Amino acid sequence: MRFFLLLAVLAAAPAAAHEVRPGYLEITETARDAFAVVWKQPVRGGRTQLLGLGLRPVFPENCTRESDSRLSRTASVLVERFELACAGGLAGRRIGVEGLRKTITDVFVRLEAQDGKAHLRLTPAAPFARLSGGGIAVAGYFALGVEHLVFGLDHILFVLGLVLLVASKWRLLWVITGFTLAHSLTLGLAVFGLVALPSAPVEAAIALSILFVAVELSRPEATRSATARHYPQAIAFAFGLLHGFGFAGALAEIGLPRGDALWALGLFNLGLEAGQLGIVALALALGKVLAQPAARYPTLAALPVWAMGAVAVYWLAARTLAIIQPV
Repeated sequence: MRFFLLLAVLAAAPAAAHEVRPGYLEITETARDAFAVVWKQPVRGGRTQLLGLGLRPVFPENCTRESDSRLSRTASVLVERFELACAGGLAGRRIGVEGLRKTITDVFVRLEAQDGKAHLRLTPAAPFARLSGGGIAVAGYFALGVEHLVFGLDHILFVLGLVLLVASKWRLLWVITGFTLAHSLTLGLAVFGLVALPSAPVEAAIALSILFVAVELSRPEATRSATARHYPQAIAFAFGLLHGFGFAGALAEIGLPRGDALWALGLFNLGLEAGQLGIVALALALGKVLAQPAARYPTLAALPVWAMGAVAVYWLAARTLAIIQPV
């Protein structure tokens, strides 16, 4: 049954429960052969430590640093700024990220040169590539959307909770549609700066949404709240608004490419939907396969729901602490 898929997800859930966040390297030509660099990488270690993942951008031999690094950090990203001088420019040159092979993180590279743009998506399997322009260079945002959903275990738990909450496949369609519309709305509003919410309360509220669904699932269907029984799409829509702000976190940290913002946002959102539909399809398929074992052992089948609630309580406590004691 779907409970066993939920159990598998819970077994893999890390304490922080954040998705695998990408790195972002932005290189802007400020004068001929002079470049301003912004390098963002995910944070590791304690809340007061200024540590990234140990990644280092590697530039061609024609480049030299013209300034010291200026470091800052948010709750989840280490930001480094510095200047480069690259005789002959960077177009067509080989660039990469040292240490990327040891991670499961991708890095987006964007070059804004005076004579054109270039884009790359570096991966652990291919941490070096040549900067070359041409084409719609935002296609990597689709994969980023898929990864954001698939590795965002808190988002996965909420989607699985919705699947478990709704018995009718027709109603499930409306519930998932409600969730999609809601998070698409707030994702767009947040990315374009029309609505802004601090990340810590949003993350805490996302944990609360999972806890709410877990509590409803732990009760016999006849005793669940009227909203859960008759209007689950309202639950999906209301909490989907919060999840949209959570989805916007990765885009806010790496930014949208200037001039291609709508393309990038659209592809990111499509990637989210692809990952979400994949999770729903997998849950429904496993539900058919494991229906009989779950019916035979109802107590065992209920354990994942209690585990889901326990994990949500832990996340809620940890994320509330992040509000009380910010970085």
